[in-house]
Amino acid sequence: MQIKGVIFDFDGTLLDSVELRITAWKKAFQNFGVNVPEDLIRPMIGYPGIDLAKKFVKNPLDVEMLQEDYFLKNIESAKFFQDVIPTLAELRKRGIKTAVVTSTRRIVMQKFSLQVDHVVTIDDVSKGKPDPEPYLKALKMMGIPAEECIVVGDIENDLIPAKKLRCISVLVKHGRDISSNYADYEIENIADILNVIDHLAEKNNR
Repeated sequence: MQIKGVIFDFDGTLLDSVELRITAWKKAFQNFGVNVPEDLIRPMIGYPGIDLAKKFVKNPLDVEMLQEDYFLKNIESAKFFQDVIPTLAELRKRGIKTAVVTSTRRIVMQKFSLQVDHVVTIDDVSKGKPDPEPYLKALKMMGIPAEECIVVGDIENDLIPAKKLRCISVLVKHGRDISSNYADYEIENIADILNVIDHLAEKNNR
């Protein structure tokens, strides 16, 4: 099997932004008089914002937009994990196409300069993850079959649609004690995806 493309999640996968997201959500909920504990928000970071907000309020779009506003005002504190930029450069050098599929709004993504071939945001689809639609859109843009693509994410919401489409699913841990039944591979850091690609190439050549 020759890997021709890699699709990455954004928040929590490429961008070390989970804590900032949690803070933004808590402040947005509090602004509307709702106290949502951090331990309820954390597992849902990476879900479409409208879906997260619906769990707790009757005006989810208002809360989501306020959350995005808080996030944007403090966005300078969110940094890429240190191996992201060199890993993307190495993938490009190898001729492997790259894309980001994210539940983040496009206005947020426009604040970042990221050397990937394609970006699919929640604004570009009618259904966000875990629906396969965003991945199907990215695969079409990349011009590759699902079986020749790796999907990298930090929560099961990223991996479930990947498995449905028969992509190779990879869970990135970033130091967390987590695992997933939906992951074909589990890696510690983004750079480890290069080892997964090499391993799959070796299997193909046997």
